[in-house]
Amino acid sequence: MSRSFRAIPALAAVLTGSASLIALSAAAHAATETEPQTEASDVIVVTATRTQLSNFDYPGLTSAITLEALEENRPTDLAQLLEDVPGLEVAGGPRRTGQTINLRGFGRESVTLLVDGARQNFASAHDGVLFLDPSLLGRVETVRGSAAALYGSGASGGVVAFETVEADDLLGEDESWGARASAGYQSVNEERRGSMAVFGDAGAFEGVAALSVRESGDIALGTGTDLPAEDRITSGLLGGEWDITDALELEVGWLFFRNDALEPNNGQGGATVDGLNPLVEKNVASDSYRATVLFDPDASLINLDLTVYRNEGEVDEVDPSINRFIERDLTTTGIRAENRAEFTVGGLEAALVTGVEWYEDEQVGFDSRTANNVRGGVPSGKTAFTGAWAQLETTLDLGAAGELIVLPGVRFDRFENSSDVAASNEDEAVSPRLAATWAPNDSVRMFASWAEAFRAPSLNELYITDTHFSLPHPVLGPMTFITNEFIANPNLRPEETETFEIGAGFNRENLLDEGDRLELKGAWFRTEAEDLINLQVDFAFSPTCFAPPFFSPCSAGTSFSENLDSAEIEGFEVAAAYTNGPWELSGAIFEVDGEDTLTGDPIGALQPLMGHLTARYTIEPARLTVGGRVGFAGEFDKTTDPAEERDGYTVIDLYAGWRPFENEDVRIDFAVENVFEEDYERVFAGVSEPGRSVRIDVTWTGGW
Repeated sequence: MSRSFRAIPALAAVLTGSASLIALSAAAHAATETEPQTEASDVIVVTATRTQLSNFDYPGLTSAITLEALEENRPTDLAQLLEDVPGLEVAGGPRRTGQTINLRGFGRESVTLLVDGARQNFASAHDGVLFLDPSLLGRVETVRGSAAALYGSGASGGVVAFETVEADDLLGEDESWGARASAGYQSVNEERRGSMAVFGDAGAFEGVAALSVRESGDIALGTGTDLPAEDRITSGLLGGEWDITDALELEVGWLFFRNDALEPNNGQGGATVDGLNPLVEKNVASDSYRATVLFDPDASLINLDLTVYRNEGEVDEVDPSINRFIERDLTTTGIRAENRAEFTVGGLEAALVTGVEWYEDEQVGFDSRTANNVRGGVPSGKTAFTGAWAQLETTLDLGAAGELIVLPGVRFDRFENSSDVAASNEDEAVSPRLAATWAPNDSVRMFASWAEAFRAPSLNELYITDTHFSLPHPVLGPMTFITNEFIANPNLRPEETETFEIGAGFNRENLLDEGDRLELKGAWFRTEAEDLINLQVDFAFSPTCFAPPFFSPCSAGTSFSENLDSAEIEGFEVAAAYTNGPWELSGAIFEVDGEDTLTGDPIGALQPLMGHLTARYTIEPARLTVGGRVGFAGEFDKTTDPAEERDGYTVIDLYAGWRPFENEDVRIDFAVENVFEEDYERVFAGVSEPGRSVRIDVTWTGGW
C-alpha cells in the first residue's frame, strides 16, 4: 500500500452511488423534513473532532458520555466508564492497574487519550494506561476511526477525550457557589468511597476543588474465587478559569492520582503460582498540570486555543520477599496551539482549523536486581514529536438534493526516538483525510471517509531488553528458573494504515407516537495496514535444557518487536436510541475481524460479535428512575492459540436512581451488577471478570 490519495475516486463514487438509495427515503419523508432535530442529535463532540458538527451530521461515529450519565452510572474504573462505547473494549482484567484499551482492532498504542486536551501517553504491557478517578469527570468524548489528520501518531484507531468537571457543570441556575458530598459502597471488592467538591463563580473567576478517596479489597470473581487486589486511592482536582478580558481567558488545572496497592506484579494476571507473578507493594502516582489560554475577540478569523501541559506518571513496585524494587516513569511535556477561522467565500460558509504541536515523552525504567539496574521491557529513552495540521469544515447547498458537508484535513509529523540501548529511530509522515456527509433531508444522513494514518514505534518496542518472563526449569523443576529474553530492534518502521468507512444515520420524531424519537447510526469500515508492529514471542526451550548438565545453557526463547508485511482489519458498528415519554431505550452492536494477509492468521485486537441493550423508565412524581442493562458477546475463536479462545456470555445489570426530596439536593443510586453471577472472561484478559456486585451511592449537592 502506498500512502496516496488513490481512494478519493472511490469515496466520490460511494457518495454519488448512494443517491438512488437516499432518493426513496427523501421522498418518503419530504412531508416532515422541516421537523426540528432533538437535543440528543444536536450534541457536539467538539473536543475530539475539532468541529462544530453534531453527532448526527459528523461523517463518522462519535459519542459523548455526559455528566448526567456519569452521575447515574457511578463508574468506579475504566471498564465501567467506557462499557457502552461501541467498538471499544477495556481489556486486561478487572484490576484498575491492568486495564487497557482496544478500539476498532487497534491496541493502546494506536488510540490517542486526552485529559482536558493534554495527551496521556503512559503505556505498558501490564501496568495500565490511565490513572484517573471517574468521579472527577464531567464528560467523555470518543471518535472511532482514524484521526491521525488531527492527532498524528497513535490515532489510527481513534480518540478518547476525558474532560474534568467544571464549576459551571455543577452550579444551578442563579447559583454562584456550591458544594457536593458523596459516599458509596460496592460489594464485589468491598469498596468504600467518598468524595467532596466545592465550586463557585465570582464573575471573572470560577473554579472547582474536588477530592476523592477509595479503599477496596480482593475482587470476587464469577468463578467463585477471589482475585488479590487491594487498593487505597486518593485523587483530586484543582481547576479554575479567569476572564482577563471579554476576549481573553486563562484556564489552569492540576489533576492527581495516588494508589497504594497490594497485588501481583502483573496487574493483568492471576494469583501467585509457584513463585511466579508474586504479590508486590505497588505505588501508582500520576500528576497532570495544564494551562490554557483562549483568545476569542470579536473577529471571525480568530479563535485561538493555546495549551501547555506536563504529565508525570509513575508505577513503583517493591517485592519484599526478594528485596526487589522496580520502577516505570513516563513524563510527557507538550504545547499545542490551534486556531479556528470562520469565513464566507462566494456565499459558502466555511471554517478552517489550523494548528501546531510539540510534545516529548521521557521514560525511565529501573530494576534493583539486574545488571546496570536495567528493567526488562522498560527501556530508558526519549521520544519527540513535532506536528502541524489543517482541517476545513464546510457545507454545500445542493438545492432539492439537500446538503453536503465536506471535511478534508491533513497533518504532517516528524518524530525521533533515542536511547542509550541502540541507535536513534526517526522518520516523518503525512496523514490526509477526506470525509463527507450527505443530508438529503432532516431525517437521513449518508457519510463516507477515507484516511491514511501512521504510528511511530514506541520506546518499549524499539529498545526493549532484558528478561520478559521466567519459568520453572523443564527438568530441574520449580526451584530453578529460566528466562525468555527481550531483544531490541531499533530498525522498526512506523505502522501505516489506510482506512475506508461508509455509513448512514436516521433520526425521526413522532415515529410511532406523539413526541417519541428514534436515532440510528452505523458504519462499516476496512483498514489496510503495512508494517504493523507486533511483539513476537519465540517461546522454545533450548535443546541443552534436556541433556546433562541441563543448565548449560538453558533458555525459554526470546521476544522481540517486528514489522509484519501487511494486514487487514474490518468491522462494523450500529448504535440506536429511542425515547417515548418516560421510556428510554438504547443499544449497540459491533464486531471486528482482522488477519495477516500473507498467512491468513488472525491479527489485531479483535472482537467477537458483541454489544449491549439498556432500558430506563422514569416515574416523575416519585423522582424515581429504574432500568437494566444487558451486555452480551458471542464466542471468540479469532486466534491461533486455543488458550485465547473465549465462550460467549450474557451479563445483566439492574439499577435505580431516586431523589427523595423535591428540591433534588439528595440523590440515592442503587445497582446490582452481574445479577446472575455469570462467569466470563473478556478477550485478551488472563482472569475472569467480577461476579455479582451490589452498589449504593448517596450524593448531596447544595448551591447558593
